[in-house]
Amino acid sequence: MRRASDFLYVRLYKTLKEQILTGLIKPGEYLLPENELCKYYGLSRNSVRKALEELNKEGLVVKRVGLGTMVPADVSFQHGYRKTLRIVAPFPAYFVDNGLHVICDAFRQKYPHVDVHVLSFPADKFIESIRRSDRMGFCPDIVLIGESQLAVAEEQNVFVDLGPAVGGSLDGMYPKLRDSFCPNNAITAVPITFSPTCLVYNPELFAAAGVPLPGPHWTVDDFTSAAERVTSATDGRIDRFGFSLFPSLSRWLVVALQNGMRPDSGDNRPKIAKALDKLQDWLHRKRIATVYTESKNLINPFTYGKSAMTLTTLFEMSTWTERGIDFKPEIAPLPFGETKSTLMQANLLLVPSQCADPGLSSEFVRMALQVDVQRTMCESTNFLSVLEAVNDATRSEAYMHAINIGGGLIDNNYFLHELLDHQMDQTDLMAEMSLFWLGLEDPRTIAEHF
Repeated sequence: MRRASDFLYVRLYKTLKEQILTGLIKPGEYLLPENELCKYYGLSRNSVRKALEELNKEGLVVKRVGLGTMVPADVSFQHGYRKTLRIVAPFPAYFVDNGLHVICDAFRQKYPHVDVHVLSFPADKFIESIRRSDRMGFCPDIVLIGESQLAVAEEQNVFVDLGPAVGGSLDGMYPKLRDSFCPNNAITAVPITFSPTCLVYNPELFAAAGVPLPGPHWTVDDFTSAAERVTSATDGRIDRFGFSLFPSLSRWLVVALQNGMRPDSGDNRPKIAKALDKLQDWLHRKRIATVYTESKNLINPFTYGKSAMTLTTLFEMSTWTERGIDFKPEIAPLPFGETKSTLMQANLLLVPSQCADPGLSSEFVRMALQVDVQRTMCESTNFLSVLEAVNDATRSEAYMHAINIGGGLIDNNYFLHELLDHQMDQTDLMAEMSLFWLGLEDPRTIAEHF
């Protein structure tokens, strides 16, 4: 399996290269210092230096002793008479790395005179970076964004109404997605792919422990039993867990949803406390689960064969093949409660009104929703289409039910912003939960924050 650092330095190299080629970093300008690049992109100094070395080999940067790394003043790019479409996206963004190319390829085929470049800004500073770039005179042509950042972006009120460009495609979109992002008035954000939070397992570890594989009617007791039997220890030290979890709201709240949490069901705190108590039971009483916190560096024990199950998304899973995991993960139906429900995430496109060619940018968004483009994406990647008929044609019925989408199950699912008060600071809430994940805070105390 490839090391996470090897995977990430290539992404930083591509990110900085696009920023240079598109003029965000101009000839004669300095890049951020190495220590700031480390902090900005959440990478090690070694990864940053390897990325800069690759840029240096291509003549895109030079190192000035005592000054830093700069783009040579005399660097030249051979573009000819061509247009450029500049897409900005968060870093990391799984869809950018493994799915967006399908849409870009289709667009280039129809518009061969247009160069499409994707630039990435750190996810936790994404909106701030766009604002700063605007002050520097750089306006992207398209913004790719996750639904968690959409509300902040739309506050700027500077995006094109995409209704005229995509209106005909909305009829085939899942009503849940259409109603969440494409209202009857101006449509400024269009979803192009989405993912539920789902449970995946390592069938090889199940088989080695003699544990039956998950079935359609798998229960929380079956899940707990499987995690207990797969967990193993050497000399009293656990060397493999049954379950691993990233402690973000987009993961563990699924347990509360499966136990009846709803945005319109009144007081959800008892249901949240019940879910947290179950998590604490697995983590600290039975010691069959663990949490991991390295999301940027993709250090999930599951991908290393150190846990048998994990909660994840299809977005995150798209990186696993490239990283070379040595087993084929399978998806299990969510077993945590009686309610068939999960969380969802989406990737959306927006067009800034001040971009160079709003018509061309809107055409890119329109093409992203074409049936043949969405079908190609589904057939060549593990991403889902926002068009229901495309998923039905490219995914099995059993698969769509396992991820809680098929057969109308998608209507039971929620985006995080539908569940939480818009004034709730998720970063502060995750910080408040730090002691809980260590087993030092009562679930009911945490539930009071909701």
